[in-house]
Amino acid sequence: MWSASQALERQGLRIFIAAPELWTPLCEEEWGFAYHLERWFHHLLTNHLPAVLTTLPEEADYVYVPHCSMNVYLSWKQGRLQERLKADFNAFAQPEHGEGDTLHADVLRELDEQYLTSVIAPAALGSSAGASCIKRSPACRLLFVNMAFGRDELQNFHEAIGQDAVFITTAGASPRIGELEAKWRSEGCSCSAHCKPRLALGPLDIVVPWNIGHNSTSGQTGLGNRRSIHAFFAGSNTSCSRHEIVQRWGHSQEHGFLIAEKSFQERAFNQAARRSLFCLVPDGHWPSTQRLPAVIAKGCVPVIISNRLELPWDDLISWEQASVWLSERQITTLPQALQSVSKAELHRMQGHLPLLSEALDYHSTRFHVLLLASLAARRGKIRA
Repeated sequence: MWSASQALERQGLRIFIAAPELWTPLCEEEWGFAYHLERWFHHLLTNHLPAVLTTLPEEADYVYVPHCSMNVYLSWKQGRLQERLKADFNAFAQPEHGEGDTLHADVLRELDEQYLTSVIAPAALGSSAGASCIKRSPACRLLFVNMAFGRDELQNFHEAIGQDAVFITTAGASPRIGELEAKWRSEGCSCSAHCKPRLALGPLDIVVPWNIGHNSTSGQTGLGNRRSIHAFFAGSNTSCSRHEIVQRWGHSQEHGFLIAEKSFQERAFNQAARRSLFCLVPDGHWPSTQRLPAVIAKGCVPVIISNRLELPWDDLISWEQASVWLSERQITTLPQALQSVSKAELHRMQGHLPLLSEALDYHSTRFHVLLLASLAARRGKIRA
């Protein structure tokens, strides 16, 4: 991050906004703060970072193409849900095995084909700024902000815009961890979908955290001696790994675990996280979830349980200094895995959480510096 920040100081970023007409009234519809990375970034550029913007596309490091795929996805999904509920209310009972929302795949396919590939990609590639940027690559790259959707779920869009385009995304799937990913897949997953090889994120992509109703860990890390819960999890049944955690450890009174099969209300969740040494962070509906920044903000050391997660700011933050990362196979031996963390290691991890919490907070200057430094680090970089 230091070298990227210095590069940013030597030469400020220059971003051109192409096809502004793509930002339609639908993009301003409110779906809750957690789902508005695309809107947040658009407002950040247009309202708060005028020094970054340029009106000369031939001088731009990035040509940003605005869109709001998450708002479109949620709008289409809500409409489809209402239609199907009218036809058969019982058809949407959540499955016991924790595969999650039955509408997701259908609506996502339409989003990829009918919105991003059919509308956004032609507008980006057909604009004079977009065409000029592609010709100047790698000095210039197309820039897209895709909320929860990475390249592995948007294969048509990925093929249309090419791997040289940069995504800012919360998707956090298909990690750049090489041999470790393959090893974990071979050892087994909570369900077959988690073991399937997926289209990798672009080597230039930037993974950011989900947004939460954030409060700092300042004043919370001192509660370490009073954290009476060894490991905590409470959440809805939206993935196979969550289902396995609840089935295996949800009824156990041993090991100091608090494992609940349903979500807690916000106040109860925050209280439990503040009383816990470790907080389990398994995959949810997507590999990346709000849970990671939420538990870190409460001074609880995250235990990431995933075979496919890519963590936020993965090239700028040494996550092993502040978290425990387990494969899904280790759910069966969770007590032993946590007991292997010494008191000294735990104390060291807790000490890093306040700064890490700021790095995951959309309202923090540290977050903004990380984002700009990430873009600066990728400026002109040759794709491996």
